[in-house]
Amino acid sequence: MHIFKKDFLGILSIVVLAAFVLALMAGCSMQTPSIKPDATVVSLPAPQPQQQEKPKPQPQQKIQQPPVMNVTKELKKYTEMLEKQCARYGWTDIKPGEIPWEYYRTTRKKRPLIFAHFGDSEKNCVLFLGGVHGDELPTVYLMLKLAHYIKDNPQIFKDKCIIIAPLVNPDGFFSKAPMRVNANGIDLNRNFPTRDWYNKSLKQKNSNSSKRKRYYSGRRPASEQETMFQIALIKRFNPQKILSVHSPLNFFDYDGRISDLDTFERWLEMISRESHHPLKKFGFYPGSLGNYAGNERNIFTLTLELPSSNAGKAKEYYNRFQASILKFINLSVVEDD
Repeated sequence: MHIFKKDFLGILSIVVLAAFVLALMAGCSMQTPSIKPDATVVSLPAPQPQQQEKPKPQPQQKIQQPPVMNVTKELKKYTEMLEKQCARYGWTDIKPGEIPWEYYRTTRKKRPLIFAHFGDSEKNCVLFLGGVHGDELPTVYLMLKLAHYIKDNPQIFKDKCIIIAPLVNPDGFFSKAPMRVNANGIDLNRNFPTRDWYNKSLKQKNSNSSKRKRYYSGRRPASEQETMFQIALIKRFNPQKILSVHSPLNFFDYDGRISDLDTFERWLEMISRESHHPLKKFGFYPGSLGNYAGNERNIFTLTLELPSSNAGKAKEYYNRFQASILKFINLSVVEDD
């Protein structure tokens, strides 16, 4: 069969066109598909390393430490004077400058009214008072010695609060002849603002009676800085127990809640036997601490009357009553709801 040139060219054109179409289709199938412009692309964040939780701090066991001393110029001068006075009485073991004292009030003669504060419990707080009457010398030694002992044995005030005001009446104590009253001639144990003060207190200072002069309660209750000092300690620390040391009547006396009188008296009877010290219900006076704190505010208020006011007996009395004082610190008192 003869193929004409024209027909040959037509067939060749068809073959070339078909080959081109096939090549074009193959090339399109090999291209990477494009992303539509309106398509949303989400970028996933790179994984972050996990942070380990910090271990919670474990509560540390509270360790009782002696209070930090904050000595002012006035306080240093006062403690030096107090140490010299103690040395005159033979109390060379007393170093007032070593005790962490605080003070916020001064007397008429600008002497600091000092106290030491050990521990911070609100449920077992005891207040000690000494030197309320300036001529009752061994009471000051007992409280200063107790402050030394408590400072050196911090386990004693663990879970407790112990307040010691060793010398409530420094003006009477430092007088040339130590005297019961303060610099204003007022008995600080008759100056508390009790309900019966105006009706029953001894207010006549200018009298021929020496008794009236020694027990003069002032023109008005709470007129003295020393009285306000004691009231401030009671209000600030809210003690469940108070021990006030006096002399020379030689007994224990208790003022406080009638509902607990039998229980407390049984405890006192035990202490009385152990210390060979009589227990006596002495009663309370207008303007006295026992009346103000024990009778009117239901605070367990114990008075320790030493056998004498002789400064030379002070160390003997401390050794005799130290065990009783420490038991008083540990005595549990349940407050009324």
